[in-house]
Amino acid sequence: MKNKIIESILLEERERLLGRLKVIEHRLKSLPDGWIRKIERGGKVYKYLYKSKREGNKVKSIFLGKVDDNIEKQINERKKLIAEKKRLKERIEELNKLLRFSDDRN
Repeated sequence: MKNKIIESILLEERERLLGRLKVIEHRLKSLPDGWIRKIERGGKVYKYLYKSKREGNKVKSIFLGKVDDNIEKQINERKKLIAEKKRLKERIEELNKLLRFSDDRN
């Protein structure tokens, strides 16, 4: 009886995490990809957006333009979402292992 209740809770949590993962993946599609390079000249800081691209064994940086506050916020949001996505995937994998263990015992 206890195992069924625990299994139900684990399944519910996994579904919740999968739902959040889907929301994050959808949001990531709408955010700009790339990284910000800050350069200081004459006491002022300039921010530029770049994107990395692999060509064979080399990684090339492609200049995309100056960064305004809105783009910087979006890039920072993207970084946070990617980190959260990684944590969610790890947690989902943990739950999958627990659920497989639970199935093996029945």
